[in-house]
Amino acid sequence: MSVWVSLLQHEHGVTVMDFTGRLSMPGIVVTEVERTIKLQIERGARKLVLDLSKVEYLDSSGVGVLAVSAGAMGKTGGRVMIAGAHGRVEEVLLLTNLNRIIGMYPDVAAACAALADSPTPPASA
Repeated sequence: MSVWVSLLQHEHGVTVMDFTGRLSMPGIVVTEVERTIKLQIERGARKLVLDLSKVEYLDSSGVGVLAVSAGAMGKTGGRVMIAGAHGRVEEVLLLTNLNRIIGMYPDVAAACAALADSPTPPASA
């Protein structure tokens, strides 16, 4: 099983990416996820919530793509938040200290609220 991604647009310029499945090897899966996130950044997304509530498994390649994506967003002055990580997925994120790079929230509403309170940098940044 691989991962499926759907996009939603929320108020205050927040883009939500909803993930379902396994964010792990083989490389094609994480490469596609990274490409999808970077495409959103190129299209001007500066406030991005990654909803991991339906992700059942995350390995080091998944952690890597999340970290790289946060770095790409940081270069634009934007912010990425993780919502809904639970169980083993949450444990992996905490064990790798990814929560120090990307804010983690219990659900999409809390992550969106945190981003709504911050100004949106221009898309050309």
